[in-house]
Amino acid sequence: MWRPIAQSMLGPSHAADNSPCQDSFSLHVVEGDASQTLVACVADGAGSAKFSDVGSNVVCGTIVENACAFFSAGGRIEELQRQDVLRWCDEARSRLQQEAALRSCEVRELASTLCAAIIAPGQSCFFQIGDGAMILRKHGVYGVVFWPQSGEYANSTNFLTSPKYDSQLEFISTDTRCSDIALMTDGLERLALRFDSQTPHVPFFEPFFRAIRAAKDYTGLNESLQTFLGSEPVRERSDDDKTLILASFITD
Repeated sequence: MWRPIAQSMLGPSHAADNSPCQDSFSLHVVEGDASQTLVACVADGAGSAKFSDVGSNVVCGTIVENACAFFSAGGRIEELQRQDVLRWCDEARSRLQQEAALRSCEVRELASTLCAAIIAPGQSCFFQIGDGAMILRKHGVYGVVFWPQSGEYANSTNFLTSPKYDSQLEFISTDTRCSDIALMTDGLERLALRFDSQTPHVPFFEPFFRAIRAAKDYTGLNESLQTFLGSEPVRERSDDDKTLILASFITD
C-alpha cells in the first residue's frame, strides 16, 4: 500500500508582504482490484502573478481529477500517452481562463508550473512543465525524473499558461516502479538537489522515507513535515514557498 504525506509552507518573503502561499498540491490513491495507483501533483504559482495561488490550486486539482477520471472510466496506465496528458493540461488551461475572466485579468496572472506522477504496479508516468522536481528511489538508488526547467531569461522558468506549453511539457512512461517518491516545488531545490551533478541530495530524503516506512501511523508525520518546512534552518536556506509530497510503497 502507498503511504503518502504532504505539506505546503508559506515562505518568509511572502509572509513579510502578506502574500498567500503560491504553492499547491493534490494527491489521491486509486484503489484497484488487487493494487493501488498513486496520483500526485505539485504546482508553484509565478511570483510575479497576482493570482498565482489560485492558478496553482486549479492546476493541481484539474490534473488529479482528470487522472482519476481516466482510471474510473476503465483506462489502463499502459495506454496513457502524452496526448492524454496534453488534454488534461488543456482542461486546466481552460479553467484558468475561466478564473481569469471572473477576475477581469489576463491568464498570465494565474501562471503556474506543474509536476505530476502516476505510479501503478507495473507502470509509471511522469510529466512536468517548469521548475520543481520529482525524485525516485528504487533498491536504494535515487534519481531525478526531469531536471528543473529554466525559462528564456535568467531566474525564470516555464508555465502552463505559456503559449508554447505543449512543446515545454516533458513526459515519460516507464515499466519501472519506484519504491519511494518525492515531489517538490522550487523552494526546496537548493536543499534537496545537487546542482553540480544534477542528482538528489540523498541525506535530505533518506530520513523522511525511513520514518514513513517505520511509522505505525504514518499520517501523524504530516505534522512533523510541516514543522520541518517551517524550521529556522530551512527558512535560512530558502525564503520561498515550499511544498513537498513524500510517498513510500509498503508490501504486506
